[in-house]
This record gives sequence, structure tokens and C-alpha cells, in this order.
Amino acid sequence: MENKVLIEILASQYKAGLGMLRSAIEKIPEAEWNNEEYNNPNWQLAYHILWGVKFYLGANPASYTPLEHAIEGAESLGGTRDWENPDENVTVEGFHTKEELLSFIGSLESNLQNDIAKLALNENSGFEWYPYSRLELHINSIRHIQHHTAQIIERLKAKGITGFTWWADQHPPQEW
Repeated sequence: MENKVLIEILASQYKAGLGMLRSAIEKIPEAEWNNEEYNNPNWQLAYHILWGVKFYLGANPASYTPLEHAIEGAESLGGTRDWENPDENVTVEGFHTKEELLSFIGSLESNLQNDIAKLALNENSGFEWYPYSRLELHINSIRHIQHHTAQIIERLKAKGITGFTWWADQHPPQEW
């Protein structure tokens, strides 16, 4: 299979995951956007997903440029390992709005094919903690989108919010 076809397929699957995330974000009631019910509010979980997509589409950690007005440390969800937490002395303050995150999704989608194509799929991922190819890194990133999007969807379903459709590819479900 040609790289061009693989790049198109990867872009389509990224867009499918991001489309499902967009649908979930749009259904989050304002009262559920930044509440303290969970360790990480819904906005932060969504931001973590988008931060990860942008970060891993880059060549390496040094190539990352944050979202304009990014909230320092918000990409970290907390955990038992140092890398799972914001840097020492960083406190996540404020929150990103739905509009900011929906705009972030649009920005990521508009550059996806070029971002995927700029680095060879068979080369090293560029991230020492992911010692595999760039292609496998893309697949891992798509799985990451789905993992956390499913968390948001399950939170919403627990509140009686339903109607989440599966995106098979980059086209909204009613189009395939």
C-alpha cells in the first residue's frame, strides 16, 4: 500500500475520532463542563486529548507549540508517575471553554493530512518513550482519542445524556 493511501486513511481515522469527541463536547451541559465531580473535569479530559494529538503529530517533544492561551499543566491528568502530573509548582488555573476546544479540533483537522505526511511513517516515532515507528504512533494516538472520548461519553450517559453515534471514517455517520 502506498504511503499516500496510508496517510489518507490515518487522517480519516483521526477525523473520525475527533468527530466523536466534538459530538461529545457539544452534548456536555454547562453544569458538567467544569465541575468537581471527577478528578479531571470534562473540559480537561477533552483538552488532554487534543493536546496529545497536537503533541504527537510533531517530530519530537521540542517541536511542540502550545495552543494559544493554553492553561499550563492542564494536559496532565494526574497519576502516580511524574510524567502524569504538571511540573512542580504548576497549578491548573481556570478552564478552556467549549468554543476554544471546538476551535482546537477544527485547527487540528484542517492540518491533519499535511501533519501526517511531513514525517516518514516507517521512521522512529521521535518520542523515546514510544520506541516504535511513526505509523504505530499514529495508531496509538487514534486509540488515545477513542479511550478518553469514551470516558466522556460514559460520564454523560451516567447523567442520562444519550445519542452518541459511531464514526466509521471522517464523514459524519448520516453520510455513510
